[in-house]
Amino acid sequence: MNIRYLDFKKQETELYDEIWELSEELDRLYKEGKDTTDTIQRFGEVLEEFLLFRQQGAKTR
Repeated sequence: MNIRYLDFKKQETELYDEIWELSEELDRLYKEGKDTTDTIQRFGEVLEEFLLFRQQGAKTR
């Protein structure tokens, strides 16, 4: 397999994992009635990073 493709898939998986973890953290904090501001901000940053990553990936394919 192409090394570039493997790197792409690895980074994609890492971003998916981070999004999943933040989603779980948001759910937990919300259920506990705790402040979710910081987690929401981090979630937004990771989503932006993911969108940029996908846009760049689409350009290189």
